[in-house]
Amino acid sequence: NDLRQSEYEPLRFLAEIGKRSLLVLNKTDLYTESEIELILNQLQERVADFIPSADVVAVCAKPQPVQLENGELAEPEPEIFPLIKRLAAVLRAEGEDLVADNILLQSQRLGEEARRIIDKQRRRQADKIIDRFQWIGAGVIAVTPLPVVDLLATAAVNAQMVVEIGKVYGCELNMERGRELAMSLGRTLVSLGVVKGALQMVATALQLNVATYVAGKAIQGVTAAYLTRIAGKSFIEYFRQDQDWGDGGMTEVVQRQFQLVQKEEFMKGFVKDAIARVVQPIKASLEDDDEDEIEEPELEEIAVPPPVSLAEPTTEEDWEWDTKRVDNDW
Repeated sequence: NDLRQSEYEPLRFLAEIGKRSLLVLNKTDLYTESEIELILNQLQERVADFIPSADVVAVCAKPQPVQLENGELAEPEPEIFPLIKRLAAVLRAEGEDLVADNILLQSQRLGEEARRIIDKQRRRQADKIIDRFQWIGAGVIAVTPLPVVDLLATAAVNAQMVVEIGKVYGCELNMERGRELAMSLGRTLVSLGVVKGALQMVATALQLNVATYVAGKAIQGVTAAYLTRIAGKSFIEYFRQDQDWGDGGMTEVVQRQFQLVQKEEFMKGFVKDAIARVVQPIKASLEDDDEDEIEEPELEEIAVPPPVSLAEPTTEEDWEWDTKRVDNDW
């Protein structure tokens, strides 16, 4: 029990970040000379990997009172000279280096904080780009629906959006490279079943909040916006990591983003925006005066569907059959 784990771990951590430490054995007045020597040896062995033996010293900061011959209690002087001596030696030999190391550590912390601030600002800029493209695309597709649902993946991942997000992160891409990345991610959305899952989520959400006839006309546009969000967020992660998808590749990033956009808090806000930006304009353009009035629900009143799970990647034949079935349902 020379050194508790709760004491050992902070010492090791300080050493790992470049901090110089002295280990002090206090209350030596409670031990005999041989016990002090034994404990010092044990401490030196325990911390030998990151603290020199000379930096392990013994002191007595507040000795126990001793009884004099006349019966009075006296408090001996503190015995801290070994610590003072070692501190003086360290400062004399390494003082300038220690000051420099401390400044460097503070600079590193400032650098980390600066990186966090920059990353936050970049995310905010990239989110604005995603938001702009998702509703532009939604409006276009709502007016001119696609003949096959799986084409939503291609329509939702805009090459210009990829280029603009890359620029936010200091990556200058030409349109050709933007199209390559967009097409690659679009294929991933289809192969993972994300398009199908997004379609189910959006269809259910619109059915819960909007008259069926209008919802049917809006589903493709809103789904495109939903997919654009997934794609855009995936590209943020790609560019944040210096154009690297990470160990799990594009597949893992896309799956993670699909899970995030299914959260209730996000879905409520998304459905509310979709009603305002896509559903209401469609409703306004309908000439049928018999359609029921659709009021934009308050955020708290928005109903959201439960999350969906991604199935195993489907074959092209299975996918075409599935998407046609969904089209027919509407």
